[in-house]
This record gives sequence, structure tokens and C-alpha cells, in this order.
Amino acid sequence: MLNRRLLLLSGAAALGALLAPRRGRADDIPDGASSFVNGLAQRVIDVLKNKELGKDDRVKALAALFLEGFDVRSIGLFVLGVYGHKASESERDDYLSVFKDYVVQTYAVRFNSYAGESFVVTKAAADGDIGAWVTTTIGKPGEEPTEVQWRVRKEDNGFKIIDVVVEGVSLLVTQRSEFASVLQRNNGNIASLTELMRGKIVELRAKS
Repeated sequence: MLNRRLLLLSGAAALGALLAPRRGRADDIPDGASSFVNGLAQRVIDVLKNKELGKDDRVKALAALFLEGFDVRSIGLFVLGVYGHKASESERDDYLSVFKDYVVQTYAVRFNSYAGESFVVTKAAADGDIGAWVTTTIGKPGEEPTEVQWRVRKEDNGFKIIDVVVEGVSLLVTQRSEFASVLQRNNGNIASLTELMRGKIVELRAKS
């Protein structure tokens, strides 16, 4: 009877060890996320500083880094909100394809204004079991830096950014609000939003 009880207890303990949260790995996520964000930012800065790159090559390099660092599909579906559930699979696929190009071109234009600003990671904190908030400052010497927070999630293939918060304003939530306004004016027609983004992409390419 005693042996059987010991066997049951041993089995329960082993099962508990398997099911228990792996705190060591979870605790490493903020540090890993911090290194990921900093490394990605430095690679972006290297591209922007490279005077040998032409316009098209610079945009391609920035696009590759963006797609590597951001969870574009999750972001694209989130900003659709409830309208995403009403769309057909082909409509969603077309939208996501255009959304990817739209965001890449939007950031390419923003990066064009880069003028040697510093990028400093100031802290990182856990966000649930598989995520982290990485806080950074971006600014020029002698000027008040801008605080930018990066919401990062750990995935099977590494870290991915799922939101950027600038001075307390979530770009994800802002984009969702803007898209909702467009969709409301067009009776929830995602194809109309997709066509609008296509037009914006043309305009943005002319500016980048």
C-alpha cells in the first residue's frame, strides 16, 4: 500500500513538473525581446545610413526587415476588427497582401525623415507568459526624446512586434479606428478598403 502511494505521488509530481510554467524561459522573454528590438532597430539604421543604396533598394531592404520583425498577418486582421469575420477568404487574402505593401510604404516614407536620431532601449517588462513591452527613446542630441514602446510576442520562429505605442498612442488601435471609419462609410465592404490602400500605395511610393 505504501509503495503504491509513493508511486502515485511520484507520478503526480512528475506530471506537475511537466505542466508547471517554465519560469526560467518566461523570465528570459523580456531580455530576449529587448535584444530583438534593439538589433532590428540597428539594422534599420544601418540601411538608412547606407548612402550606396538607391531608393528602390532601400525600400526593399526596409521591407524585408519590417516583414521579418512584425507579425503583419495578426496586425492586419486585428485592424479589420469585426469586419474581418464578414469577409470571404479571398477578400481577406487580397486585403492582407495589399495591407503588407501599404504598411511597408508608410514606414518607408516615415524613415525618409531620419536625421541621425539615437535609439536607446531603456527597459523591458513581461507582458503575459509569451510577451514583453520594450520601452525605448528616440531623439536627437539636445532635444527631448520621444518614448516609443514595442509590444513583442515570442513565437516558434522567434520574436515578432505586434504593436508600437508612441507617447502613449497605440498605432494598432489608431489604424483600426481609421479603417473602421472607412469601412463604415462603405457598408463594411473590405474590397473598398483594399482599393483605397492601393491608391495610397501609389502616392506613398512617389514620396519614398
